[in-house]
Amino acid sequence: MGASHGFAPSTLRDVGEEDDGVYVIAVGDTGEPESWQLALMECDEDALEDPQEIALGFDTYCLVVDPGQATHYGGVVECEVTGTRLRLKLTSEAAQALALPTDATFGLHLTADQVSMLKRGLTRVLTSGRSDARPTLLLN
Repeated sequence: MGASHGFAPSTLRDVGEEDDGVYVIAVGDTGEPESWQLALMECDEDALEDPQEIALGFDTYCLVVDPGQATHYGGVVECEVTGTRLRLKLTSEAAQALALPTDATFGLHLTADQVSMLKRGLTRVLTSGRSDARPTLLLN
């Protein structure tokens, strides 16, 4: 039984970050409203202390794919970034929830500064929250 995959662009041309209480790094195909985007949110430190948040698995980073706001907490097994490529190896649960393949690879059409921002942001987000949800390979 194969998982169904939604639309995801082969090349990402936009990256941005926001730090308004909770840090977010996002990559997308164009940066235009309604375009495809993957946002990764840092774990809210309060979730690490809240038994209900812990029980629900919300005590780690969060991934959101738009349009549609498909959401999953944790689930990144590996994350590699080079100047020209982003590869995310996801758990099957994360891939299914986000309508992505378990080995999602995107070409990067970004400036060197944007790649640096992406690497910094991914490191910050993917090392937040409980340690067992952190990727075994991060950035390489």
